[in-house]
Amino acid sequence: MTIKIVTDSGADAFVSSIEGVAHQSVPLTIRAGSSSWIDDGKLNIPEFVTALKQTNERTSTACPSVHDWLDAFAGADEIFVLTITSALSGTYNSAVQAAKIFTEKHTNVKIHVFDTLSAGPQIRLLAEDIATMINDGLHFDQVVETMKYRIRQTDLLFVLENLDNLANNGRINPAMARIAHALKLNIVGTASDAGKFEVLGKIHGSKKIFSKMLKIMEKSGYCGGRVLIDYVGFSDKAAKMKETILSVYSSAQVSLSECSGLCTYYAEDGGLMIGYEKN
Repeated sequence: MTIKIVTDSGADAFVSSIEGVAHQSVPLTIRAGSSSWIDDGKLNIPEFVTALKQTNERTSTACPSVHDWLDAFAGADEIFVLTITSALSGTYNSAVQAAKIFTEKHTNVKIHVFDTLSAGPQIRLLAEDIATMINDGLHFDQVVETMKYRIRQTDLLFVLENLDNLANNGRINPAMARIAHALKLNIVGTASDAGKFEVLGKIHGSKKIFSKMLKIMEKSGYCGGRVLIDYVGFSDKAAKMKETILSVYSSAQVSLSECSGLCTYYAEDGGLMIGYEKN
């Protein structure tokens, strides 16, 4: 039996397996006027960031087509799909439609599509959880039921220096983006229970930002579990966040990765996305 974990590129993962379980990433597309970029793991991120900064045109993202998902499902008997939050993208609906078409033709195949209500490193934490359960011998239905709980037991926190793209595609009020830029504010946010962008606070300067971020994590239930930190352009900020976490939780598992195209688009230059386990 072939088991596969399928994510969209909002998970920032372009590897052939996760904890030994087959994995495939389905790319989204980012657009700015007549220009477009496919988020397939081959994107030159510094050039992409520069191009976005220089554009005066409206930007947007496009979800994978049903055909893209069908290609990713091919050859597997059991498929677990994790998509970026449906509040930001039509990716979840596209995947659900593809799963329906695929299982009608392949009646012995099982597919479950999870709307993670999140993005980036939190999705990868969930993918790792699925892989662990598969390796432990849990059956398909057991994995599905457990994941409904695990989605609530992980979380996403991010700190953004720039909000231009979020404002440009209508996700936040443009006035907030202008104020944050003018006052050099770091905007701290999370994915709400409904999977929407939710501002938690504004921090001026960077001296205390990492300790404040950790306090927010602790308030929501973090107590030393796994942490995945994705960054755009400044690995030293991610390293400082890791150092802050380990200074309090020395046995925590903290990993750093660079954002791919889609999360770079949302987090922008200097942004951090932190996925973590809660108690």
